[in-house]
Order: sequence, then C-alpha cells, then structure tokens
Amino acid sequence: MMGEPTAPEGERMHIVVDGHPVEVDAGSTLLQALRRVGLDVPTLCHDERIRPQAVCRMCIVEVEGHAHPVPSCSTLVEDGMVVQTASSRVEANRKVTLRLLARRHPPEALRSREEHAFARYLRERTLEGELAGTTDPARIDDSNPYIHVDMSRCITCFRCVRICDELQGQFVWKVWNRGDEDEIRPDSGTTLLASSCVSCGACVTSCPTGALEDKTVLERGAPDAHTRTTCPYCGVGCELDVRTRAGSIVQVLPVLDAPVSKGHLCVKGRYAFEFVQSPDRLTTPLLRENGALRRASWAEAIRTIGERFRVILDRHGPGAVGVLGSARSTNEENYVAQKFARVVLGTNNIDCCARVCHAPSARALSAMLGTGAATGSFDDIERARTILLWGANVTEGHPVVGARIKQRALAGAQLIVVDPRRTELTRLPGAIHLRVRLGGNVPLLNAMAHVIVEEGLIDEAFVRDRVDGLEELRAFVADFRPEDVAAATGVDPALVREAARCYARGTPSIGFH
Repeated sequence: MMGEPTAPEGERMHIVVDGHPVEVDAGSTLLQALRRVGLDVPTLCHDERIRPQAVCRMCIVEVEGHAHPVPSCSTLVEDGMVVQTASSRVEANRKVTLRLLARRHPPEALRSREEHAFARYLRERTLEGELAGTTDPARIDDSNPYIHVDMSRCITCFRCVRICDELQGQFVWKVWNRGDEDEIRPDSGTTLLASSCVSCGACVTSCPTGALEDKTVLERGAPDAHTRTTCPYCGVGCELDVRTRAGSIVQVLPVLDAPVSKGHLCVKGRYAFEFVQSPDRLTTPLLRENGALRRASWAEAIRTIGERFRVILDRHGPGAVGVLGSARSTNEENYVAQKFARVVLGTNNIDCCARVCHAPSARALSAMLGTGAATGSFDDIERARTILLWGANVTEGHPVVGARIKQRALAGAQLIVVDPRRTELTRLPGAIHLRVRLGGNVPLLNAMAHVIVEEGLIDEAFVRDRVDGLEELRAFVADFRPEDVAAATGVDPALVREAARCYARGTPSIGFH
C-alpha cells in the first residue's frame, strides 16, 4: 500500500504560510503540512492513500524563491519556506484549470445528490455557468450492482486507475487512447461487471467528479449523519464510516486514519450492509409459551431471561451455564461478555469459535512463546522482504490484508505460498507456490527447517540468547531431507530448498497462517 511520504517522527520545521509562522513535520509534503494546520488546499488528482502525481495543478502554491507556483502535493517542506496558498496568481491558475475541465463536463453533474470536490471548486469560484459538456449515454455503465459509472463526468485525473493499482492491486481501470482522445475504461473493454473488478469501492471514494458513484446514494439520497464503527465480517478490524439518512444506511465509506485498514475496505465492508435493513431480521423479542412464539417488549424479555438464569443457577449452580462470544464481535463486546459470565453468572464457561480454529496454533505459540498470540503486526507487512503465507487464501478470506500483502509482493518482496489450491497470490510474478499435499504440512515445515539447518542459514548470534532446544531441533530435522519426504509433501524438493533459502536469507521475514 503506497501513499504520501511520511515524516521522521519528532523532527519539526518552521515555515511561513500566508504571513503566519507555523511549525510542521519535517519530511512531509507541503500539502500535508498545510492541511495539518487547517488549510483546505484544493486538489483534484490527489488522494493521500496513493503516491502524488501532480497532474491537475489545482494544489499549486507560491513559494518564495521559485519563479513559478509549485504543486504542494509533491513538494517537500524545507525549513524557512515562505508560502502563499491563495495569491491572485495562484487563484488565476486554478480558474484556468477548472475552465479547461469544465468545457467537457455536463451541467447536470452539478445536480448530483452528493457534492463532489470538482463541483464544490466550481461553485466557490462561480464557474458553474462554464460547464459545456453533454452526457453521453454510451459512456454510462450500470452493470455493476453497486457502482454507477458515467464517464461523461470524467476529467481524466487518473485517480481511479492509480488507486486500483496502488491500493487494491486489481488493475481494473485502464487508460485507452492518448492525448485529447484518452478515456478510462475497465480492463474488459466493455462493462465494469465483465471486468476483473472486485467491487472494493476504492475508485468510487477517490473520484472527485461523480463519474463513479455509489448506487445507494443515487437511489436513497445523500446521507445526513455518520457513525464510526468496526466491520462485522472478518477479524481484520477494518473501520467503517457508516452514513445514514433518516436512520437508514445509505453508504459505507472507509475511515482514512484507521490503523489497520488505512482507508481501504473490501466489498463486504463497503457494500454488504443490506442485511441491516432486511425484512427477515428480528427487531422485536419473541418469547416461547406453550410451544409457540409471541412478541414481547424488551423489558419483559430481559426480565424473563434473568428469572430463568436465576432458576438454573439456584438448581444446578454456575457450572450449568455457558456463554458464547463471537470472533466477529469487537474486543470490547467480548470483554463485556466474559465479565457477564464471570462476574454476573459466576462461571468460567465462556468460549468462542476462535478457540476451535485457532486451538492448534494457540497451543503451539503458548508452549513456544508463553502466550497464544502473534509476534508481529499487520504493519510489518510493509517492512518485510519475504512473506510466507501458509494455508490461507487471504485475498478472499481477509481481503484488506490480502491487498496489503499483494502490494508488498508487487513492490519486490518475495512471496512464498504454501497451499494445495492455486489462489490469487500464487499467480503473482515471482511467487513461489509450494502446492503441498493434504496432510503434508508438518513434513514440509520440517523439510524447510532441515534445509535451513543443513546449509547453515540460522542466525546463530540471534538464537544463542533467545532459543532453547536448538540442538534437539537440529537432530530432529536431520531425517527430513526434502528428497526423503517428497512423497508425503507432494512438493518438488528443489522448490522446497529454494523457499527455505528465501525465507532464511530474505530477512526480515514474516509468516501468516
């Protein structure tokens, strides 16, 4: 995942902005610095989740000592800079840019239910009357169930192309033709539905004109409230900006400063929210009486549950009661559940589905490290030179993390995938696919360890102070030559040796399972 340059922590610089001295982070771009001090510098081609391109020239500012205005999105801060963000020269240039873009933009775009950046900039500069384009029905595509496409409104800022490439790694949007004839279309050459699009919605959130829009907003109207929450689907913990109108969800957007998802979502978090308003959902408690269910108030339902808990506890004790948490609930919700079990009910019988699938790894990690928890974080993906992915189809099961792994591999990290299946990540250039036979995981692990030991690839200085039982391991894996266990693993011994060398030499390495 690529974005703007990051500033060295703690270092500060002093600059003058529109006559006022301000302190900003060293290493940041001018645009980052200006936005952090509260200035809304206009941009059209810029998205903080991807690399700056400086093609639209809307974010230009004047910097003392420079003959011409500079793009703030790609200019690094220097100590002592004197900057003007809205001089007459800068504003004149911005108006020229908007006028040129307005010549091909249809006036009805300003009547969209959601105001986009391009429309707002036109209104702020009273340029609405200069829109001279027309809507071309041939450029409208409604094939995708979630995304409305109207390329009559496209200003070729290329944000959809770049964010699909650099954030999701799907490479759906392509630039066809060149010069005045260039246009952006899906890789299918026809419709978005026929393309390789996975409907993550990143292009929609980035589009500044409404060429790409969420259908739910067009159908239900612009939201009037929003709530920050956590996605309920997988365990990654992506954050959602849930936007509602009259109490009903009309749109879900990614949270740009979310520490895990970093401004990205998959199709499930972004668009799979219709279940919230499904007519099949129970919205009123039901109590069973004489074999039939009847509607009840919340007060009556809670009172009845409490009374029945009390009867069970009095007759059979706390051991007769159990509580199930959920891997799809937040940490806070599961914390409350275990407090309810232990403090209110007085029982330690609390469990969760995570224990079932995670039990083998939790037990092994606990025996080895003292706790059944990970030793790394998702942010280590961007630091890794080698990524070992074992038995996980992560682009389907945990797509946002999958996109981060994909981007890191595309940026040059070595990817090793151990899986009987040919998953999406096995098809990336340079990926090593160990297509292990079912039941062959442990022999394959031991074979890789054998290679690392046999070829002297262990970091002896590191393990000397941190690892117990190393000599026992050396002796144990001596019998697991890749050639000797090939029948059990089903993997070419030469490929096993290559993977082991990559993992041991290409440090820092990170493993996912």
